[in-house]
Order: sequence, then C-alpha cells, then structure tokens
Amino acid sequence: MSSATPEILEQLLEVQERDKAITTLYHQRDNLPERQKLIGLEGESAHLYQRKELLTKELSTKEEDQQRLEDEVSAIEQRVSEQETNLYSGEITGIKDLQAIQSDIAGLQERKRLVEDQILEAMEELEPLKALWESILREEEAIEEQQNQIEKTLELNENNFDKQIKGAQEERSELASGVPSDLLEIYEKIRTRSSSIGIAQLAGRICKGCNLDLPAVEVDRLKKLPPDELINCEECGCILVR
Repeated sequence: MSSATPEILEQLLEVQERDKAITTLYHQRDNLPERQKLIGLEGESAHLYQRKELLTKELSTKEEDQQRLEDEVSAIEQRVSEQETNLYSGEITGIKDLQAIQSDIAGLQERKRLVEDQILEAMEELEPLKALWESILREEEAIEEQQNQIEKTLELNENNFDKQIKGAQEERSELASGVPSDLLEIYEKIRTRSSSIGIAQLAGRICKGCNLDLPAVEVDRLKKLPPDELINCEECGCILVR
C-alpha cells in the first residue's frame, strides 16, 4: 500500500479544495443568469419570426388582391376612354350603335365604382396588418437591444470568472507541485470515479467524503495502521486523512 506523511495529505486536501473551487467556478460560469435570459430572448425572437412569416403571407395576399383590383380599375378606365373616343369621333353615326356605346360606358363606370369600393375595403383590411407589422419590428428591435446589452454583461461576467478560475488553477498547481506524483495520480483517479471527491477527513467514524459511518471494526483497524500509510474509505474509496 502507498504511503504519505500527514503533512503531504493535508497539502493534498488543499489541492482538493482548489479543485472543488475550480469546479464550482466553472459551474457558475456555465450557469450565469445572462445565459438563461438570452435563451428566453431567443425564444421570443423565434416566436416573432413565426408571427412575421404568417403576417407576411397575409399581407402579400391582401396586397395582391388590392393590386389586382387597381389593375382592373386601370383596365376599365382605358376601356371607357376608348369607348368615349368612339362615341365622339363622329365615325359612328347609327343611333343603336351610339346607344350601345353609351350603355357600355355606363356599365363600365358602375363596375369601376364597385371595384373602387372593394379597393377601399382592401386598404382598410391592410391598415391594421401594417400596424401589426410595425409593432413586430419594434419588438424585434427591442429584443435585439436587450440581447446586445445582456451579451456585453455576460462577456464581462465570463471574463471575471475566467480570472478567478485562472487564479485558482495557479494556486492548485503550486500546491500540487509539493505532492508526490504517484500520490497525485492516485488522487486524480479516485476523483474521476467518485464525483470529484478524492480525499477526505476521517472524523471519528464518519468519512467526510461520503458522510457515512464506517464500521467500528474498520475504524479500529485503520487507527492501528502506521500514520504514513495510505488508507481509503471502504464506502466511497477516497483517501482518508486521520
């Protein structure tokens, strides 16, 4: 079984404290509230995008209808102009032919009035849709502004955590340099297996790594071992410091 002086084990406990601090700092960095806020804003932005997609289709349909009606008015006006030219050109002299032209003009003008009414209705239907479109654009701008501000805050907070992590890593490296490499390797392997706890105090019968009571027989056996002999908790496997 490997051995280590109590002083070395105490130093290894300090190494673990830095490892725990580094793990905590990484966790806090990865779970900054700004990240959740950005996720929420991304969800809002996606929802607005869907609304815009639906609204774009509706607007396009309404505008196409309006354009079709306006094209029809233009065609009617052109036809009326042509018929009025025929009416007053003097080339057509038959009463019935002239009456037919006048009747056609009257029918075209009536149709024009109906179509113009439909255009007004289409414009009235478009007005709230365009207002909604402008509202969505304003919401998008507000969300984008919030995102920019939060991203700046997130970057500042990340930089702050990075500095803390770097400081803790440097302290950890300095402490670890005083621990024999074979002992450090054993510690790292145990940490990998046991949720980041590689070494812990044995307080009475309690292992502070897993917080479980060790059997009295086992504790008596451990107490009889040489003080520099490396011992492990039979429950969680971590190195025990007596």
